[in-house]
Amino acid sequence: MRRPRAADVDAVLAYRSRPDVAQYLSAGTWTREHTTSELSLYATARFEGPGDELVLVVELLETAEVVGEVGLVWLQNDSAEIGYVFNPRFGGRGLATEAVGTLLAAARNDWGFVQVIAKTDAANESSRALCERLRMTLVATALTTDGRGVEELTYAVPASANRTSDR
Repeated sequence: MRRPRAADVDAVLAYRSRPDVAQYLSAGTWTREHTTSELSLYATARFEGPGDELVLVVELLETAEVVGEVGLVWLQNDSAEIGYVFNPRFGGRGLATEAVGTLLAAARNDWGFVQVIAKTDAANESSRALCERLRMTLVATALTTDGRGVEELTYAVPASANRTSDR
């Protein structure tokens, strides 16, 4: 996982422009211009306090091909929301589980977040399964407030999970 670069635009656009991916995202389908702009922001964004967002691209070690992205939004001093988007072409290989699990562990152990949540569209079975594989607990169900009006599930990591100090 690493910060995005300008050269990642085509790889990110390959999945961010897919209707089957965008249907679950509040940002919808991305254009080349939007992808270029977002990656430019992500490349240098600060992650120092509430409101900041860290987005990293996930690449295959063997080929350096970008297969998805993971991110953290700093909600409050002790809480964050984790997010992820992956190219379905690379599904079923455990890449999302590994990448999201790694970022989740860093959120807890390196940044010290007490609570980490993930929000997902209830219809997104792959995302729900990922949260469950990572032992996240379903804590809330509500309609989205982003204008889509779909059922959104909120998962959370139990406070004692994945903390180095708790082992």
